[in-house]
Amino acid sequence: MPRMTPRERVLAALRHTQPDRVPFSYGFGPTGEMGQTLTVELARRGLAWPRLRAATDDVVQVDPPYIGPPLEAGMDIWGVRWRPMSYGGGTYSEIGTPPLAGATSVEQVRRHPWPRVEDFDYAALTRQIDAAAAGQPRKAIRCTAGNPFEWYTWMTGMEVALSNLIDRPAVVLAAMEHITDFWDARLRRVLAAAGGRIDLLFFADDLGGQQGPLMSPTAYRRFIQPFHRRLFTTARQLAPESRRMFHSDGSAAAMIPDLLDAGIDVLEAVQIECADMEPEALKRLYGDRLSFHGAISVQQLLPHATAAAVAAQCRHLVAVLGQGGGYIAAPSHAIQYGTPVDNVLAMLQAVLGEDDYQQALAQARTKA
Repeated sequence: MPRMTPRERVLAALRHTQPDRVPFSYGFGPTGEMGQTLTVELARRGLAWPRLRAATDDVVQVDPPYIGPPLEAGMDIWGVRWRPMSYGGGTYSEIGTPPLAGATSVEQVRRHPWPRVEDFDYAALTRQIDAAAAGQPRKAIRCTAGNPFEWYTWMTGMEVALSNLIDRPAVVLAAMEHITDFWDARLRRVLAAAGGRIDLLFFADDLGGQQGPLMSPTAYRRFIQPFHRRLFTTARQLAPESRRMFHSDGSAAAMIPDLLDAGIDVLEAVQIECADMEPEALKRLYGDRLSFHGAISVQQLLPHATAAAVAAQCRHLVAVLGQGGGYIAAPSHAIQYGTPVDNVLAMLQAVLGEDDYQQALAQARTKA
C-alpha cells in the first residue's frame, strides 16, 4: 500500500477504509507530571520527548485562546472555582465551589453570569490552522466543540446534577440551554474561522461509570440528547467534511444507539475494562457505522502491565478495531504519572509497526 501522510491515514480510517497502518493519537496526552517523566527518562536514552511526540502523533489540536477580561485566580469562564489536590506525585484540579449547586429555580440559572463567545480569539485559531495545514507531513486537525452536560455537572457537582434530573428537571434544562447556546455560537465562529479545514470536532459528556451508564437511556434522551443533536446538527450543516468525535469515559455501550441517532461519527475513550465495552462486541455491533478512538487502557494496562503485555494488547486492538478501518489507536485518557516509560514505548512500537517506530526514534534522537 502506498505510504500515507498522517492526515490521509486518519481520513482513510474514518471513511472505514484500510489505511497503510492504524493511525495513532495521544488524545489527552500525558499528565503534566508524566510529561516531565518522559522528558527526563527519554533524555537519558538520547531521545527528546517533544520530538518523539511530534513524530508519532497523527493528529494536532487547535483551539481559540481566551482573550476576555482577566479571571480570578482558580476560576474559569463558567464561574467554577477549582483547587489543586495532591496525589503524591503531583496535583490535579478538583471542583472547589460549583456556582449553580444551590440553584433551585430557572430564574437563578438565568441570572448566572454566562460566558461570552466574544472573549475568544478566532483570528489566532485561523493562524493555528494555517500552521497545522502547512505542516509536513500534514496531520489531521482536531478542535474542541462542546461538552454541555459535563459543564453542568462541574457547575453543580455530580450528585446535585444527577439528583436534579429527578427533582428539578426544569432547572437542568434551563442550564443546559444556556450552556449549549454558548457552545453553538462558539462552534459557528470556529467553523467560520476554520474555512473547512477541521477534520475532527471534539464533543464530550461523560455518560458512563465503571459498571454501567450514569443514567438511563430515557433520561439521556430527555435531558441531554436534544442538546447533543443541536450541536451535531450545526457541525454537520456548517462542516460536512468534518467528523463528529464524542468522548465519554466509562461504560457508554448502552448509549451508543442514541448517540448515533444524535449524529456522532467517532466514539472516543473506549474504556474496554468497563462493563459491556469489549472491543470485539463494539466492532461487531457498530463497526459499520461508528469509528473508535482510544481503547489503550490508562487505568490498568499502561500503568500496571509489562511492556510485553502492553505490546500484545495494542496489537490485538489494532487487529480487532482496526480491521477495515474505523480505528484511531490512542490511550483511553491522559497517560498517568507512574506509568513506566517502557510501556509508552511498547505501545508506540506495537501500533506504529517496527519501520515507523524506528523512523520516529531516529527523528527524536538528540545526537547524530
